[in-house]
Amino acid sequence: METGLFDKNGTPINVGDRTRLVLEDGEVREFEVCFKTVQRTTIKTLRGFEPDSVDVSITGIFFCWKGNDLLPCVDENGVSDVEKMEVIKRMSGREAASRLFN
Repeated sequence: METGLFDKNGTPINVGDRTRLVLEDGEVREFEVCFKTVQRTTIKTLRGFEPDSVDVSITGIFFCWKGNDLLPCVDENGVSDVEKMEVIKRMSGREAASRLFN
């Protein structure tokens, strides 16, 4: 399944792929690209809305690492972690569909 995201080399990132991100301190993290629904808590609402924060359910592309379902961060220059990642293992369309629907 296509995500519409591209890595630092312009390679399309698909559900089921593995990506690598090298952090500024040199730490290397590898992620599995997943499509799932995740529950999040303490999301701030818009100014003037009540209550100030709510629990939400987000369905979309997550980068799964060590049991955590992560959304990409954006640095001080507006660059997303996705643009710093590199696809290191591609999953076939059949494999991705199998994971998505089984």
